[in-house]
Amino acid sequence: MPSDQPFRKRGFAEIVDGLLEDAASGRGGRTVLTDAAGGSVVRTLMEVYAREMAVCYEQLELVYRSAYLDTASGAALNYVVALTGLQRRPPGHLEGQVTFSRGQPAPQDIHIPAGTLVAGRGQPAFATVDSAVLAQGERLVSVGVLSLEAVVEGDVQEVKAGLLTTMPRPIAGIEQVANAADLIPRQRAETDDELRQRARAQARSTNTGTVAAIEQAVRLLGIEEVRVLEYPLDPALLPGQIHVVVGDPDLSAQLLEQVADRIEQVRPVGIQVGSGAATRVWVQITATLTLDVERTEPEKKAIESRLQSDLIAYFGQLGVGETVHQAKIRSILLGQDSVIGCDASPGFDGLLEPFELIDGMPHSQASRYLLSNGDILVGQRARIGLLPAQLPIRLTLLGPAPAVLVDIALELPAGANPAGIAERLVAGPGRLIADAARAHKIEFQPLRDAINLIVPADQRVSLRVTVVHEADGRVVELSDDLPEDALGDRELPRLRNTPVTVKP
Repeated sequence: MPSDQPFRKRGFAEIVDGLLEDAASGRGGRTVLTDAAGGSVVRTLMEVYAREMAVCYEQLELVYRSAYLDTASGAALNYVVALTGLQRRPPGHLEGQVTFSRGQPAPQDIHIPAGTLVAGRGQPAFATVDSAVLAQGERLVSVGVLSLEAVVEGDVQEVKAGLLTTMPRPIAGIEQVANAADLIPRQRAETDDELRQRARAQARSTNTGTVAAIEQAVRLLGIEEVRVLEYPLDPALLPGQIHVVVGDPDLSAQLLEQVADRIEQVRPVGIQVGSGAATRVWVQITATLTLDVERTEPEKKAIESRLQSDLIAYFGQLGVGETVHQAKIRSILLGQDSVIGCDASPGFDGLLEPFELIDGMPHSQASRYLLSNGDILVGQRARIGLLPAQLPIRLTLLGPAPAVLVDIALELPAGANPAGIAERLVAGPGRLIADAARAHKIEFQPLRDAINLIVPADQRVSLRVTVVHEADGRVVELSDDLPEDALGDRELPRLRNTPVTVKP
């Protein structure tokens, strides 16, 4: 039943309060009636009327609920399902259990919907009464079944064990079906819940021309991931066109032809439907990680192995069209307690780089898929994954962040006295640099201002600050010669415990 009912149901007490309030208001020139005490004439009349109104509200709600499959019950439910051609099954239908099984453990969950047909040679047809799931790693699951027709005198009065062996509508992944015990007549009629479930199953099975029907038709081929694109979800499509993207790996040309045939059987009239496998975009991850303490090589290998497993698991659950965010990858890499820092490796602008296989060889597609913030956006017809065999995950694990050397070089005019300048630079700007190191950032303008307090710009020939990151040899230079728009924040990742040397 819809949550937004077309009327607001009111109870007896609420109606009485409303009537008494209206009577006491005197609106419309009426006589004001304020005697609301229990047993008074005014209150008694209001309560009599309110009771009838409350009963009407209850009856209206009952009528309203009786019109919907989810809320109708009893005879009302019989009328609702009759619109779809169904009738409540009386006593006398055969019932029992059947077992759906496969030879090997299921590689993933296999859903068995309610209403799945089961039959046997010379036996009445049966349908499952509940939905079931053959869970990943399991080989069998049992489900209750009920015969489609009631048995009558002269018909089969029971079905012996092992005689139901056929699924008229096979389910991908299920290899066998059988009844392990005899099926015997039930003594009660079909319940409301069973009738509702059967009506829903019939509606799903007869509904074609919808996105759900197209997805189901493709999944009947054993395909797990199906994405139906429509206009305007996919800008490449026009109104009246849809495209079905199949995201499973290792799709043969024959299977894709079967997909096209299945879609043709259920597509809406007048709608153009295309189909194809999702474009595979492979990502290579390159990162430099800072550990909390120095660790042995076996410990580093164990940390790296856990991180690679986490990354593979994350990429494995991505669907067609999903974006990979650099921040998410960074959070996975920082998920280990032993990792306290994550940065792009030298020579790389970010952690991620997308590739496509062309003639079996990976070719970078950074210009096509890589965003300026480091995320990878592939569109609605592609799927992102990892290909460790050809694009290994490259993680560099380092101990606590090494030193960053900051060298301040001042050139003074001829004849100037440099005595004491070095000591004052260490005492003043040196502390500023150490604070900047703890904040992982060097800002040139505040540094130059601090140096100007010691040696004003008009008393020196030049100023140059050189920052060397010892871990990878990265060098950043800041000087008076830089144009004004180049001055600003110069970030150096993993600055920590920064010694300062000054060369006047």
